[in-house]
Amino acid sequence: MKKIFTILAVIASVFAIIFSVLPISNLAIFPAAAALIFGGVAFYLSKKTGEVKKIIQFSFLLTIAALAIVTYKSVFTETEVASTEIIEAKEVESEAEAIDELESLEIEDLEIDDTDLEFDDAELEIDDSELDIQTEHLEENDPKLNIKTEKLEINEKDLEILEDDMEINESDLEDIEF
Repeated sequence: MKKIFTILAVIASVFAIIFSVLPISNLAIFPAAAALIFGGVAFYLSKKTGEVKKIIQFSFLLTIAALAIVTYKSVFTETEVASTEIIEAKEVESEAEAIDELESLEIEDLEIDDTDLEFDDAELEIDDSELDIQTEHLEENDPKLNIKTEKLEINEKDLEILEDDMEINESDLEDIEF
C-alpha cells in the first residue's frame, strides 16, 4: 500500500512539474494537490512502519517546486489582449473585396420557357407491357423462393355478407363492459 501511494505521489509531482513549465501552468495545481495527498498518505504509512524513504521527500520537493513556478507565473505574467481594431478592419476589407468580386461576375439572364419544363411520357420509352408482372415465370410453391401462393376468389355475395356483419348498432355498444 505504501509503495502504491509513493509511486502515485512521484507520478503526480512529475506531472505537476511538466504542467507548470507549459503555457497551461494553471492546470499544474491539480496534479500538485494529488501529489501532496498521495505523498502525505505514503509518509504516514512509512512513519507507521518506522522507515521513511527519501523518494517521498523528493516528491514533496518536486511538488513544492511546481507550485512555486505556478505562483511565479501567475503573479508576474501579464496577459496581453491584442487590439481588435486591426481584426475588424481586415474583416471589413475582406467583406468589401467579396462584394466587389461578386459584382464583377457576369451572370447571363437565363430564360426558361414553359416548353422546356413540360414532360412527355414518350421520351421515357417505357412500354406498358414491360410494367406488368409476369407470373408465368414464377413457379407455384417454389422451394428456392419459399413462396407459397394461394388462389383466392371473392364473390360479390361474400362482400355483401361481410358488409352486413360490420354494421354496429347502439344496442351492441351498450353490452360492452369496461
